[in-house]
Amino acid sequence: MSMSRAVCRFVFTAMLVAVFAVPLSTCHAEQHRVETPAGLRKAVKEATPGDLIVIGGADWLNARVKISLTGTRERPITIRSDVMWSGESSFEIIGEHVVLDGFVFQEGGLSSGHVMKVRGSRCRVTRCIFENYNPEKPSTRYHWLSIFGHHQRVDHCRFSGQNHSGGTLVVWLAGEGEVGKHRIEGNHFLNRPRGDGNGFETIRIGTSEHSMKSAQCVVSSNLFENCDGEVELISNKSCGNVYEKNTIIGCEGALTLRHGNDCQVRDNLILGDGEENSGGIRVVGEGHQIAGNHIQGVGDRIEGAIALSAGVVNAKLHQHAQVRDVLVDRNTLIDNAGEEIVWGHGMGSHHRTLMPVDVRVTNTKRDGPPKMQRLRPADVGPEARPIVDE
Repeated sequence: MSMSRAVCRFVFTAMLVAVFAVPLSTCHAEQHRVETPAGLRKAVKEATPGDLIVIGGADWLNARVKISLTGTRERPITIRSDVMWSGESSFEIIGEHVVLDGFVFQEGGLSSGHVMKVRGSRCRVTRCIFENYNPEKPSTRYHWLSIFGHHQRVDHCRFSGQNHSGGTLVVWLAGEGEVGKHRIEGNHFLNRPRGDGNGFETIRIGTSEHSMKSAQCVVSSNLFENCDGEVELISNKSCGNVYEKNTIIGCEGALTLRHGNDCQVRDNLILGDGEENSGGIRVVGEGHQIAGNHIQGVGDRIEGAIALSAGVVNAKLHQHAQVRDVLVDRNTLIDNAGEEIVWGHGMGSHHRTLMPVDVRVTNTKRDGPPKMQRLRPADVGPEARPIVDE
């Protein structure tokens, strides 16, 4: 055999190996391009695992879409939106292994309900933008992104300019299938003006009624800037959640463990940035760990850097449970208004008479630069490089 024929045979064999080595999911994936809600519904009915549905054409005005869709772990179905959703548009999905990529909600608002509602399991909301999607009256209540089910993921989205009642991102745990275990990571939350009372949280996980449910959600590596909706910037109302590596700058509120037990607040960077109503971390309940956080220059919204709340005797689910068996370790507290650690925050109000018990405060530092990364806009949101899935 000549050398040239041998080389040709080798190349041909290598090409065959390469072709048949391609996973089946890429061989049979199809792309569906749609330009209307009706076209989207038709594509959803026709889609099979591994397919890509692209929403293109003109922007969508007053589109109310509700779909069901199922992919697989190896071959998720992706819906990518290249248009703006405006007016009274909203989107709801009951799905499994579905990726929602690039949805943009602007120049509109609702009268009630949810801008985007995700039910089911193992879906991903990524590179989406919710911006100034507000009603005429700030008292009008609805939520921007509501997550139900289990093992959902929200990453590299931007939430900006919400000025009305309702949560920006809410995890719901009411039903039997709402077991949590969601991940909220790499998102940018910004520019939420102060609201009129409660119900203006940026993130809420759970409700008072279901606060003893173990949610096991992870809120990691998000950036919060000028989120002033209410005193509970983040409102934890369930058990077993982790809040880690987040950067909070100039927010009129605190990372608040309002209800629930056994949560971890670790390695977060909280900077007051000159905002006199900014806050640090507020603790209610049992078994929490507050460790490795850097809190600097925060105001007196919660009377100090870390507030351990006073509790109610035989507290009901909506009341303040006694702080018990909490570890406060390796936190750096610098130039904060009020006390470093507030013992019995809110004592005497709303029947709160119980001081915290079995609380260990160890290794507090009072100087030094932050050891964790200070996240900046380029590090999070749609423009940042998405996290590579394992």
